[in-house]
Amino acid sequence: MNARTPNSLTLGGDKSSADASVPGANMRSLIESAFHRLRADIVEGRLAAGARLAIEDLKSRYGVSGGTLREALSLLVADGLVQTQAQRGFHVTPMSLGDMLDLANTRSALECEALRQSVLNGDAEWEARVVSSYHRLSLFDERTMRDPVHWFNQWERVNRDFHEALISACSSVWTRRFLSILYLQMERYHRLTAMHKPPARNVHEEHQALRDSALARDAERCTALLRAHIESSISVVRQFGLLR
Repeated sequence: MNARTPNSLTLGGDKSSADASVPGANMRSLIESAFHRLRADIVEGRLAAGARLAIEDLKSRYGVSGGTLREALSLLVADGLVQTQAQRGFHVTPMSLGDMLDLANTRSALECEALRQSVLNGDAEWEARVVSSYHRLSLFDERTMRDPVHWFNQWERVNRDFHEALISACSSVWTRRFLSILYLQMERYHRLTAMHKPPARNVHEEHQALRDSALARDAERCTALLRAHIESSISVVRQFGLLR
């Protein structure tokens, strides 16, 4: 589910004037570009959860052929952001409370263990990554709480950087890879909850506590804080009735 380069794809399907005579290498580039644009539009909500993805509509929107779009959409099916059914075409994967719970529980299990290993084993370079990423994040936390519509995209990038810095001393490449998949899937839900902040929650203070406990090498407290941090988004969804 990571962003992938579609170099191994068979480049078939119909061709439009947009890319009918494009050489193979450039065709792969077109597929990759369409993939990234579609993924961004899904994750950022411009293509709504559950929406039908009609090839003819997408051709004019993205300026590529139906074959190119089908290749890109197939990659997004593999990423879990798009679903397809025989005779029904492609749809944006729906969002639900059950799906969010599944993602959050899986993320919590993996990320807490990765964080525990990092807190216990991280070196001076790990500490520097945690400090610098927290500093960047702190610049956006309070702005985003005040105006999530304007600041969310920038906040989401630095928020992810901070979480990745915290677990960067984990020795398991596969754990970090699976977490990158979960972060991508969770972004749609982060965007939803960012628009509904309960008065009692202060995300900046949660991040500060994570930083402080990590640097203090208190693995038990740090993982407990992370678990609560992840679960707090579920509480927001339930409190405001955002998903069923």
